[in-house]
Amino acid sequence: MKSLEAYQSSINEALVSRMQSSEFAEPSGLYEPCKYILQNGGKRVRASLVLLASKMFSGEYKQAMPVALAFETFHNFTLIHDDIMDKADLRRGKPTVHTKWDENTAILSGDAVMIIAYRFFEESGIFVPQLFKLLNKTALEVCEGQQYDVDLENAGLSDTIVSESMYLKMIELKTSVLLAACLKAGAIVGGASADDAEKMYEIGRLIGIAFQLQDDVLDTYGNVQTFGKKIGGDIRVNKKTFLLIQALQTLKGAERQKLIDLLSAKTNNETEKFNAVVALYNSADVKEKTIARISHYFQQAQSILDSIQLADTQKVELNTFMKELLVRKY
Repeated sequence: MKSLEAYQSSINEALVSRMQSSEFAEPSGLYEPCKYILQNGGKRVRASLVLLASKMFSGEYKQAMPVALAFETFHNFTLIHDDIMDKADLRRGKPTVHTKWDENTAILSGDAVMIIAYRFFEESGIFVPQLFKLLNKTALEVCEGQQYDVDLENAGLSDTIVSESMYLKMIELKTSVLLAACLKAGAIVGGASADDAEKMYEIGRLIGIAFQLQDDVLDTYGNVQTFGKKIGGDIRVNKKTFLLIQALQTLKGAERQKLIDLLSAKTNNETEKFNAVVALYNSADVKEKTIARISHYFQQAQSILDSIQLADTQKVELNTFMKELLVRKY
């Protein structure tokens, strides 16, 4: 995202420099996988939001770099363990840590990456107590979100857990609370008031939920060139998304049963299955309903940002970032 490019460059440079230092040299069997995941690309969105928020309130972002590195490192720790749980072979187009090495190495190195995140937090001076409290709260919530994701994956389509409220709770905990924490942490280091820091948290929570709902829409209705990955993956693996849950809530009788049957049957014709599911989604207007919900979350976030008593010039970067998210191509 263009609004974050300058921050991404600074984060990459700082992260490579730190991970190549002697403190993370030996044993190489522990630290090489850590360096591999941390230096293996990524958009650095979360870390960039820390720097953006700090600059928004103070005009400067370099003082927030240790906090940005801490959140980026924590995020990558979750990815290592998520990839093991999901049995994923690729991450950012390259072999996952447990694939390149083995599961035991990935688990141990993942633990080390989490501890490295704590090491970076130690460098945040007078803000250490506040930021550790925020990270610990967020880390536990991310674990809760991951468990809810597992619970939803294992549930039958007619189980009560497969509901709009549970899905929104899951994506809030698994995805959006980390974005929220990054904006709040940057605001804290930038000298924001407690009230404004909390407003930044709420902005992050709202746009995080909206972002995940956008992913759900794009996976079914997006353009592969702009989305960056194959369309239809969620339907192919019978993933419970906001679109599916909306369809289950809206469709009645034979149409609802047909959807359940499509997502329960084993078939080699993925194109036929995709087209049949999308036809039912269209019958239930799930795309329009989801886009309306996305717009609602962005409007709420914009209203909160407008209420922060700063000059418009200080809010322009966050405004631009939010607009970039909103116009992702369907």
